[in-house]
Amino acid sequence: MSYSLYVCRFVDGHPAPMDENAIREVLGPVTVGGMPAAGLPESWDLEAEDGGGSEVYGDALGLTFNRFSPGRILDRVAELARRTGAAVLPLGCPTLVTDEADRGQLPESLRAEAVVMAPEALTGHAIQLLISPLPEPRRRPALPLFPYHPSPVATGSVTPSDAPCACCGQERGWVYTGPVHAADAPGSGICPYCIAFGKAAERYDATFTDGIEGDVPEDVVTAILRRTPGFLAWQSPTWLTHCGDGAEFLGLAGAKELERYPDAVEDLRRRCAEWPWPPDEFGDFLGSLDKNDQPTAYLFRCRACATHLAYADRT
Repeated sequence: MSYSLYVCRFVDGHPAPMDENAIREVLGPVTVGGMPAAGLPESWDLEAEDGGGSEVYGDALGLTFNRFSPGRILDRVAELARRTGAAVLPLGCPTLVTDEADRGQLPESLRAEAVVMAPEALTGHAIQLLISPLPEPRRRPALPLFPYHPSPVATGSVTPSDAPCACCGQERGWVYTGPVHAADAPGSGICPYCIAFGKAAERYDATFTDGIEGDVPEDVVTAILRRTPGFLAWQSPTWLTHCGDGAEFLGLAGAKELERYPDAVEDLRRRCAEWPWPPDEFGDFLGSLDKNDQPTAYLFRCRACATHLAYADRT
């Protein structure tokens, strides 16, 4: 969606810092790829428990939520405002505050139309009602937990759908959009529950990624190949490993996205050093990486030590 809203704390009409720890605690659990060890990213993506998302920009002086979904994302926005004493400013709508005294702290142009509600009344649903005509979202069921692919909606491997699953025949609210490696399996339309519970792998003798780099226990191989949503790549997708376990797939990345993960850049540099390339060409290659075009990097994170990993390919 193209809606935007702002969360900002005001003192004497001017922006004042929000509690950065509160921002990390509220938004960190739904931040795609996780928060950095310290500070806030310049921009980042959220994926809530119901699959809804948002782009976030800004810092402790003010956060912009752009292209946000209704539902659990707005619950996080409301919680953040309650925790930090900030105002919620939906674009083109009255400002929301939780105390009459906070009205007087707003810039003068916002005070007259500001809506004051008790903290317990400031909920995601209340924000949604204010932002007419946002539709009431369908409440889709929670996705299964995928330890090796924790945010499959954010990565594009799972998407909302009202169609029945090609495997179990049930309408589950979600559908898998990644590769299926099997002779007789449908090319699309399998629900993520049939992947998580092994039903699709058993019925079609299917795997959902091509291969795994490194030696890991056989149960890890089975979990990744047969019970984890895969991802689309320019060539055959490869699952990375670290610390004797499969890594978490975080999504596609270009040069801009990799700026947040210097450890992933170093891992990519190591891999490129094994190619027949002059070392001084790595910088040009890194700068050419594009999340939405080729060449593309594939970002992972170790489940044990949180080291970020990456490899890249093109057609």
